[in-house]
Amino acid sequence: MTPQDTPHIRNKVSYGFTMVEVMVVLSITAIIVAFATPSFMNIVANNRVVAASNELVTALNLAKSAAVRSGDKTILCKSPVANQCDDTAAWNDGLLLFLDSDNNGNVNNDEKIIKVIPASEDNLNFAYTGSSPNFIRFNANGRTNTNGHFCFNNSYKQENSRAVVITQSGRIRSEKRAYDC
Repeated sequence: MTPQDTPHIRNKVSYGFTMVEVMVVLSITAIIVAFATPSFMNIVANNRVVAASNELVTALNLAKSAAVRSGDKTILCKSPVANQCDDTAAWNDGLLLFLDSDNNGNVNNDEKIIKVIPASEDNLNFAYTGSSPNFIRFNANGRTNTNGHFCFNNSYKQENSRAVVITQSGRIRSEKRAYDC
């Protein structure tokens, strides 16, 4: 008897996957994701710390170059309101960089605001330790009023810490080190 003789017996070709095959693939995928997620979170946390420290290095270098270029002092200060320095605020509440033409340490109507940096993320710890706790001033020769360092740490892992170091000679550098502010 051949298949042509019996219409109910046919050669069936299967297209697709069985439910068991799909469940096995999903299980393996879930296991791989479970192992990869903590590692991915560490990468994201480290990138946030590096990005924040790089943004500060950029602002400090901008302050230095603006002071040298203009011949006036520039000030980087704590500023949650983005147009006035606030000594009672924390450094991670926001930063203000401005050209201090009259050397009074305050933003006046005729003074140029160079850059405003908004508040950092809640899970990013950001602090400053140095001889001038409320502002950093760059003189026309590129020197600062302070020696100190900013510390950056994401709350996810302690080893993701970075520091931005400032010297009175105007040198600015970023380095990976323990959070010690």
